Amino acid sequence: MPPDKLTIEEEHELFLRFKADPEVISEIYDRHAKPLYSFLLKRSGHKETAEDLVAHTFMKLVESHSKLEWKGVPIGAWLYRVAVNALADHWRSAKVRKESATLDDDDDYFDPPSNDDPAWNTEMTIERERLMKVMKHLSGRDQEVLTLRFYGGYKTEDVATELGISNNHAAVLIYRALGRMRKNLIESKA
Repeated sequence: MPPDKLTIEEEHELFLRFKADPEVISEIYDRHAKPLYSFLLKRSGHKETAEDLVAHTFMKLVESHSKLEWKGVPIGAWLYRVAVNALADHWRSAKVRKESATLDDDDDYFDPPSNDDPAWNTEMTIERERLMKVMKHLSGRDQEVLTLRFYGGYKTEDVATELGISNNHAAVLIYRALGRMRKNLIESKA
C-alpha cells in the first residue's frame, strides 16, 4: 500500500485526533489539498476557482469540526463531497453566469451559442449522427446501458434497478461502455 494511502483504521485514528485537536487540520490539509485542487481544476477549468473551492472546502471542515461523526469512510470522501457540492453551487450562481457571459477573451469559460444558431444546430446534428453511428458498433448491452444512462436520463441507481444488477455493477458497465464508445469515436476520426 502506498505510504500516502491510509488504511481505514489509520483514517479513523486521524479522524479521532482531529476531533480531539482541531490543529490536526494541517495534517489533513497536507494530505488532501493538492489532489483536491487537481480534481477541482480539472472540473472547473479555472485556477482561481479551484483555489477558492479548496479553501471553501477546508473552511467547511473547520466549521463542521464539532458536528462531524465517524461513518467508517475516509475524511477525504467527506472533503470531495463538500467540494463537488461547492462546485455545483459555484456554477449555479447567477454571478458566475453573468461573469462568464462578459468574458470574451477568457478561454477558461465556454458559453455555447443559442439554440437558434443555425451553425451550432448543424454542428450538434452532425455530432449526434456520428455518435449514433459509432454506438451501433457497440454490443447490445453497451447500447442498452448508454441509452438508459444518457438518452433516457437515468441515474446509475436507476440503470441498476432497470437491469436488475447492483449499483456498482451498473457503474462499471457504464464506465466500460463509455470507454469503448470513446475508443470507437477516436478510431472513427482516423
